[in-house]
Amino acid sequence: MILALGQESDTAFLRQVPGVEIARDGTVQVSTSLQTGSPWLFAGGDMVPSEQTVTVGVGHGKKAARHIDAWLRSAAAVSPSKHEQATFDKLHLWYFGDNARRQQPELPAEERIADFGEVVGGLSTEEAVYEASRCLSCGNCFECDGCLGACPEDAVIKLGEGHRYQFDYDRCTGCGACFEQCPVHAIEMVAEPN
Repeated sequence: MILALGQESDTAFLRQVPGVEIARDGTVQVSTSLQTGSPWLFAGGDMVPSEQTVTVGVGHGKKAARHIDAWLRSAAAVSPSKHEQATFDKLHLWYFGDNARRQQPELPAEERIADFGEVVGGLSTEEAVYEASRCLSCGNCFECDGCLGACPEDAVIKLGEGHRYQFDYDRCTGCGACFEQCPVHAIEMVAEPN
């Protein structure tokens, strides 16, 4: 593993590895599986051509892990299925309420030109936690327990914090109470096959 600081990676040592292609900007060329031209070497994050953000780097780590695991097992990598994006009109906003955004402090214009200090200040721990709680979790269950409380047949089983729920389809009557109350559209009603 190579540490990348300031969105730059020291890839000079890789120039001697057979099959590894390095672009003029120092990034390593990879396939869609994040594999370099050397079959046992994978790369991602700031080391490859992409948006150089923490989010992309974390995503590359997860993707590379799937492909490395598959490569070690001589199998095809299988990406987990993604749910359909929950658009704004599918959310039940009554659950969230109207919570104003916390404003980050900013230096007055006359102070900004005096030095190279930060113009926009950060949030306090409390403010950051508050802002994170404003997330609508579009399409992603955040364990609000609404489905658990709404089900008249006790078909929703809570699996413990962080493990979400299981649905007992032998008890479920398809009434849709869980679907109707879910604030983030994490539950989808699908017709049973004939």
